[in-house]
Amino acid sequence: MSATVRALGPVLVGVDGSASAASAVAWATAEASASGVGPTPTTHRGEGPAAPALREAARAGVLVVGRRGAGGFDGLSLGSTARRLVHEDGPVTVVVPAEGGRPAADAPVVVDVSPDAGWAGTGSGPLPQHRAVGPEEVLTLAASRAARERRPLLAVLHWAVPSSAAAEGRSIAQVWDEHARLAARRLERLLEPWRAAYPSVELRTLVTDRHPVSTLLDLGRRAELLVLPRGPRACAVVEDATCAVAVV
Repeated sequence: MSATVRALGPVLVGVDGSASAASAVAWATAEASASGVGPTPTTHRGEGPAAPALREAARAGVLVVGRRGAGGFDGLSLGSTARRLVHEDGPVTVVVPAEGGRPAADAPVVVDVSPDAGWAGTGSGPLPQHRAVGPEEVLTLAASRAARERRPLLAVLHWAVPSSAAAEGRSIAQVWDEHARLAARRLERLLEPWRAAYPSVELRTLVTDRHPVSTLLDLGRRAELLVLPRGPRACAVVEDATCAVAVV
């Protein structure tokens, strides 16, 4: 496997006048300015859901939306348009919370490279309507952004002990230690080409057996951007993340 350098491409931002949309416009403007392309605001004026029209318009680039729009029910943290865009296949989609402040200068880009993070890790393979996204794709986006923004990159790999380990007759400490070491080695092997391709990026690692969503939400409080593959985990994280989340 070789590392890939990638820019996000043309930036399309969905606008509906809400506070989240204003945050999305600010994020998209900064991204477009840094990448040398102008953001394109778009408003869905037809009847029916906005997600299909936005997804079609952003096929060749990145789509930026607020976490929830002006409509919908009070109390919902994630609007129907953002939920559908995150859940269904489509372009890279960045969901920006309304309350998101300016990240610290050393805030990292955090990327989930766990093998079970996306639809491919749901137990029965990707569902027919979903494309499986591997860790290389999320690393491509995350590493490119970290290099451009001169930020650290934190790669996270979640691991778990299989239930069959209970029949091995070893102590809990032995089993946990072995699986933690295996996960750390797996992560280092995965990151080797990225370390070579991005020597200027401070590449940090975290292997953990904590609940994935809780871990990512905690990391997101100090992150510039969370990068995840599409899947149930991304849907859960987008609900409550305090930073922007890019779903690949």
